[in-house]
Amino acid sequence: MAGSSLLAGAMALHFGDLALICSSPLRYAHAERGTTIAAFCGNGLLSLGYRVSVVPAEDAGLVLPVGSCGLTMSTKDLRLHGLLGPEPPLMLLQRLAEDGGVGAIQLRVGGAGWFQLIYRRDLDGAIEFSPIGDLHRIETVNLTCPTDEFGWLHPASAYPFVLDGRYWRTAHPRDWPWPLAREWRSQPASIEYRRIMKAVLLARFQQHPALCRRLLALQCTVSVAGVPAGLIEEVACFLREERLVEDSYA
Repeated sequence: MAGSSLLAGAMALHFGDLALICSSPLRYAHAERGTTIAAFCGNGLLSLGYRVSVVPAEDAGLVLPVGSCGLTMSTKDLRLHGLLGPEPPLMLLQRLAEDGGVGAIQLRVGGAGWFQLIYRRDLDGAIEFSPIGDLHRIETVNLTCPTDEFGWLHPASAYPFVLDGRYWRTAHPRDWPWPLAREWRSQPASIEYRRIMKAVLLARFQQHPALCRRLLALQCTVSVAGVPAGLIEEVACFLREERLVEDSYA
């Protein structure tokens, strides 16, 4: 939960004996294509950005993406966060909305008003369940360890890669080849440390295309412990320009 919003890479909303499964293609698919639904707008088709399916409630756990968090939010939990009133929640209506060519599912819940299920590609491809018109905003992401939200940005996150003919377990200075680690890991403000960290992060993102897509989708400032200020954005800018060059030759 973040304020009045529930944000997740995948979620299952239970309505009686059925469950609505939503998952983020940015996080859990090789191709970033969401579910397309027939709608009375434009060419008659509307992409949600995220993927949806309806399954029997007892099968929800089998359909959610492997690796997604198993956190369960009950109606009591939602009441504590001010999302639901005291009455038992009852889904009364549902409709599709469109903004800038991207669709959202809107649900009218008895005793609580209208909610939206909207794709937040700018927030690491999260799916946001929140009251209509109350989107969660993030100006800066602050990371201290790889277990934090957006932890995949941290150098110590477990995404191995190859650089200069060597296998690197992570991008963290403690996993650098010993001569580099001995010389530079205690000097994070130095120009050489920044140069090495940039080369290391570039190699990691280039060799993990799914991570690269997530990095390029972010639209907020990132502050990561052990990474010089502005370097994540610099790496993203380089990768974005690299992709434009590749696309021009495609």
